[in-house]
Amino acid sequence: MGHRLAESSSLYLRSHAENPVGWFPWGAEAFAEARRRDVPVFVSIGYAACHWCHVMARESFADEALAGVLNERFVAIKVDREEHPDVDDTYMAATQAMTGQGGWPMSVFTLPDGRVFHAGTYFPPRRVGQVPSFAEVLEAVHAAWTQRRAEVETSAEQIAASLGAQRRQQAGLATTVATEAKAPDSSPSAPTMDAAELDGLIAEALQVLAEQEDTAHGGFGSAPKFPPSPLLGFLLEHAAWDRGSPAAGLAIRTLETLSRSALFDQVEGGFARYATDLAWALPHFEKMLYDNAQLLGHSARLSVHPAADAEQQERAARQARMSIDWLTRRMLLEDSGLLASSLDADTVDEHGQHAEGATYLFSDEELRQAALAAGLDETAAQQLLALNHGVPADEHALRSGSPLHITAETPRTLHFEAPLTGAQTRLWDRVLPELRRRRAQRNQPARDEKVVAAWNAQAISSLAVAAALWADEALLADAEELAQRLWETHTALDDDGAARVHRISYAGARAAELGGLADHAHLAVACFQLSSAGAAGAPAAGAHGDSGAGTSETGGAAGERRWLERGEAVLRQMLKTFVQHQDGELQLLETADVGGLLSAAQQGPLLATPLDGPEPSSVAALGQALQMAEALELLGAEDIRPAQILQHVKLAAPKAPTVVGASLLVAGRAARRSPAFRFLGGTAEHLVEVRRAGALYGVLVEPVAAELVDPESPLRLSVCLNAVGSMICLPPVDSVPAALDGLR
Repeated sequence: MGHRLAESSSLYLRSHAENPVGWFPWGAEAFAEARRRDVPVFVSIGYAACHWCHVMARESFADEALAGVLNERFVAIKVDREEHPDVDDTYMAATQAMTGQGGWPMSVFTLPDGRVFHAGTYFPPRRVGQVPSFAEVLEAVHAAWTQRRAEVETSAEQIAASLGAQRRQQAGLATTVATEAKAPDSSPSAPTMDAAELDGLIAEALQVLAEQEDTAHGGFGSAPKFPPSPLLGFLLEHAAWDRGSPAAGLAIRTLETLSRSALFDQVEGGFARYATDLAWALPHFEKMLYDNAQLLGHSARLSVHPAADAEQQERAARQARMSIDWLTRRMLLEDSGLLASSLDADTVDEHGQHAEGATYLFSDEELRQAALAAGLDETAAQQLLALNHGVPADEHALRSGSPLHITAETPRTLHFEAPLTGAQTRLWDRVLPELRRRRAQRNQPARDEKVVAAWNAQAISSLAVAAALWADEALLADAEELAQRLWETHTALDDDGAARVHRISYAGARAAELGGLADHAHLAVACFQLSSAGAAGAPAAGAHGDSGAGTSETGGAAGERRWLERGEAVLRQMLKTFVQHQDGELQLLETADVGGLLSAAQQGPLLATPLDGPEPSSVAALGQALQMAEALELLGAEDIRPAQILQHVKLAAPKAPTVVGASLLVAGRAARRSPAFRFLGGTAEHLVEVRRAGALYGVLVEPVAAELVDPESPLRLSVCLNAVGSMICLPPVDSVPAALDGLR
């Protein structure tokens, strides 16, 4: 039945190819078939690393009887949310509006035009309390379709109208300027946010964050707890500029909590997606590239951050290096040289039995045996055991609050209740090779080998930042090699030189669909970040063009400018594809929505919303790309500016700062008038210092010609302010602190 999914780039779709359900992939063909048969559409959305997606697949989609009902009465579509975040976003909004909650697997029923009339998440094979079985849901939906069609269609129309209004309202937060003097306005001349106004908003945001911080366990909010990755970037950068700010403590406490917890794999590196408990002791075990791409960069910044003490810096550097090692060993694909999207939450044994997190758990006795095998004596082994305060992988027992029965044979997570001292770290590190050897002998979680452009681009940015912070030329070369592979595989140039970014590739071949705003924005940011870090600018393959091949510059500047030009080419594509002026209003599109399959579901285009999730919002990502282009003087007079799409910061920062962290970071750079370092002369060591400061403070470094680097020259450094209304280079100074003081 699953021949339509068998050759998919998605591991998640391929895993359903043998189901008796006649699945269609997302696309116009499925909806055309529903219209032809006059039946509703069942849209099932999930992803490869999702534990409960596997559960529902085993319980329901592999069941011959249920599959027969689905095939007879519906057209069934299987969607990988990572391949189609626009589809997931649209139908998640409907599910949350109709049920008050969301999650995966998502189970949505639509008309043949895509409008939703019923939605839910996981449905069990048998009724559990008030939760109906999947069979009951299918029967009820069929009855409504055949007996109350008019009501179903009216409901679908109302839901679509409501979703469209909600989307327009949320999207408008980013671009609509409201003043007391006049009605809301979104014209290109919309006022910018000055530094004093932003300082007030940041102060309010930090006060709210202090109130929301979990002072007992770290992080923010209640369980389940997610790493606040987009927020951490803002906190670290703001704390670098303002040494006395409470942002420093918030960032350091959160990162140190995450790094010593079970959320971080203490054996191999890499973060799990979220914790199911308040204390971060029991993760939901899937590892996602987007989480690790962001957290790697944050840990690298903390490793040199002036607000961190030496021990905190050392721990952060160790954690970042472990994550880089994990990316290289576990996520780097041999066929394409790019990074895979995720590792599964489940481990499957030789009998086909699924166990969540089984690869990662160690009992006390296993730890003891590993310690002895590594050469520790019994006393040292017991000291090692005393460090671990992990819990068994029993979420229900943990949530019930009942005492956990843990014996020496109980497999449990690896979780430290306090940061390890230097001596404790050395003790742990002595045992790591043996723990890795033992883990390697176990069944391993599956890896989803599709490549997502936005996530690889975020990893490239963080690797480039880390390379600049550590003056690590080998790491910078690795980041550039990854970027080169991404450019060759995922981009194509239009006749006007704009670079289209395709979201997905698999086994080195890109999918046909155009990527969304986030894919384009993150790749543009990665290109600019590589240039600022001093990447050499390896030429692209001939079929994809080389926008920097014609430059007459020599030395480093030529390579750095090549990445600038690539970033500019991607930015041009964004501005023509995802930025619209509709009836005098500025609109940002999340996706091109070729074919318009999602427009009916919400009565209009899929507008980009400005609020962060686990990843920065696509609006914030576009804002960062625009701000970097502004700093590098790549924007024209007619182009939009970052301040024009950051109006939501004024409303959300004092009320919900955890969802606008990425926008706050961009707003801070824009309020400093989009500065860039201009290196006018100095030694190689001086240039290293400039690049390190640029990575830490969010100030780009303009391309540096080789002849400006002279072992006998004193440092001459200028700061150029390139925001609209500034456009001035400050007088040269002879030290990095002096340049930064000029910006303060």
